[in-house]
Amino acid sequence: MSNILIIDDSISVRKALEITLRNHQLQSRSAISAEQALDMLAEHADYDLLMIDVIMPGMSGLDLCGQLKADPKLAHLPVILMSGNVDEDVKAQAREVGAHNVLRKPFRSEELIPMIENILAEARAQVSPEVAEPAAAALHENAASNEPAPAPIAGEHLDALSALLQTYEDHPRVRDVVILDREGHPIRQTGNVLPENIQMFARFFTNTAGVLGKQMLGEDIQDVSIRYGGHEMVIHNLPGHFVVVLMSEHGAGMQA
Repeated sequence: MSNILIIDDSISVRKALEITLRNHQLQSRSAISAEQALDMLAEHADYDLLMIDVIMPGMSGLDLCGQLKADPKLAHLPVILMSGNVDEDVKAQAREVGAHNVLRKPFRSEELIPMIENILAEARAQVSPEVAEPAAAALHENAASNEPAPAPIAGEHLDALSALLQTYEDHPRVRDVVILDREGHPIRQTGNVLPENIQMFARFFTNTAGVLGKQMLGEDIQDVSIRYGGHEMVIHNLPGHFVVVLMSEHGAGMQA
């Protein structure tokens, strides 16, 4: 699970971010100032992303970001700066200190979560290209041979996954099936290789459906079906995994 450090002197902003991140399976800790954040990073620097308010008492968010990027031990940490005023000057200052993006406050989850997911995905690709490239090659090879790639799926989730996949076995309309972990890494796949950001959309649609389900029906919605043209995408939100199934209107069968 990704770990995010929130640095903001406003308790309401910190709590809103903590709740939003937790609802999207993202772990977070908070600091009330740049100085406290530096102390926390000196003890543990194992964060995947920093979210820093631009205007704070003492050291500003811009100054903090610049100091982090000048430190070889911390320069790799992605940074999102947050501000109530996001104009061209603020964006230019953010670029100068090495921030990845700027988030306007008050934020909207539909803007925040895709921004975070994209930055985390980019950071993973940059940190571990030697792992990502062979994995991608293996995934393409297995997709071409129409064989699922072996993966260590936890025992408590295996039964649920197996039962679900059996419902699609030999289904005449199924084109592609992919199992993703909560971080978006493909675990098993048949058919064509799906876009790398498919996990972001899977999480967005299932979380949105879950919120609507609670408000309108009083219960969670775990599965989402999206129809477009002559195709259908079904997203299953299982404990620990997403399963994305692409189906054609007419029976096309699996495609290598």
